[in-house]
Amino acid sequence: MIFYILFILFCLGIAVLGYFNSKHTDKIGFFLFLLIVLISGFRKNVGIDYMGYVSWYQNKTRDDDFEFGYVLIMDVFRKLNLDYSTLFFTFSFFTCLFVYLGLKKYTTNTNVALLFFIIIPSLYLASFTLIRQSFSVAISFYAFNFLLNKKYLIYVVLMFIGISIHRTCFVPFFLFYMVYHYADKIKFEFLGICMILSFILAKLQFISIFGKLFENMRYSYYFSDQQMPVDILKIIVLNLVAFFILFYYKKHGFSHPYQKYFLILHCCSIIILNLLSEHSDLTRIYVYFRIFEIVIISDLLIEEVKKRRYFLFFFFVLLNIGTFLFALKKIPGYLPYKNFLIDRQL
Repeated sequence: MIFYILFILFCLGIAVLGYFNSKHTDKIGFFLFLLIVLISGFRKNVGIDYMGYVSWYQNKTRDDDFEFGYVLIMDVFRKLNLDYSTLFFTFSFFTCLFVYLGLKKYTTNTNVALLFFIIIPSLYLASFTLIRQSFSVAISFYAFNFLLNKKYLIYVVLMFIGISIHRTCFVPFFLFYMVYHYADKIKFEFLGICMILSFILAKLQFISIFGKLFENMRYSYYFSDQQMPVDILKIIVLNLVAFFILFYYKKHGFSHPYQKYFLILHCCSIIILNLLSEHSDLTRIYVYFRIFEIVIISDLLIEEVKKRRYFLFFFFVLLNIGTFLFALKKIPGYLPYKNFLIDRQL
C-alpha cells in the first residue's frame, strides 16, 4: 500500500509542477506518461486475472473463443518466442499511449487530466486486470477525436481495432456517433432526467429482461443470479459528482467546443452504470464513457484554480485518491506491488 500512496503523491506533485511550470509542461507530461508505463508495463503478477492471461498465452487455453485481434497478437508474439511479460508491456504501453495522445488532442490541461486517469480506479488501476478492455477503452477515447474532425475512415479503422481486441467496443462505436450527431439537440435537463430514470429502472430490475436473450451464450453468467450489485455508496457518489459537473457547465458554459460532447459521454457513463448496477460485472462497459470525465473535470478544476478557488481541486483529488486506496484494499490482486525491474515486493 505504501508504494501506491507514494506513487500517487509523486504523480500529484508532477501534475502540479506541470501546471505552474508552463514552459516545460509538455516535457513534464511526457515524463508522467513514461512513469505510468513503467509502473503498469513492468508489473509482475499484479492484477486479478494476471496469471490467467499468462496461462492463456503459454498454453493457448482460450484461443478459439476470443476476439481475433488479441489472438492474432498472441500468435505473433509466440512465433517470435517472446515472453509473456512482453505482451503485458505492449498492451500497457499502448493503453497509456492512446490515452496520452487523446489528452493532447482534447485539452491543454494534459498533466492534470493524466493525474485523474491515474487516480480514478476504474481507469488506470483497472488496466492491470482488464487488459484487453482497457486497451479498447484507450483506443476508442483517442478515436473519438477523428470522429469530431470528420475523419471517418480513421475513426472506423481505430474502432474496429478496438473491437478486434474486445467486442464490447461495439457499444461506443455506435453511441459515439449518436452523441456526435445529436449533441446540439441534447439539453442539460434531459441528461439529468435520464440519470434519475436509469437509477429507478435499475431498482425495478430492468436489466433482467435481457437475461433470456443471453441464456445459452458465453455471456450468460453476467445476467445470472451469481452477479453482485454495485455498492450503493459508489452509485450515489458518482451520480452526485455527475450532477455537480452538469450544473457547473450549465451555469458557466463551455470554453471549448469539445466539452459538450465529453459532458454528454460522461453522463452516458452514469446512465449505463445505473442501469446495469444490479449486475456489477456488466458495468465495466461504462468505462468507455467515464474516461471522458478526466477531460471535463480537469478543465473545470483548472478554471477554478485560475480564479484562486482551490477547494474543488483538492476535494476531487482527495475524493479519487480515497476511492483508489479503498479499491486497493477491497479488490484482491493488487497488493503487494511487484515489478520485473525490482527484485522485491513494494
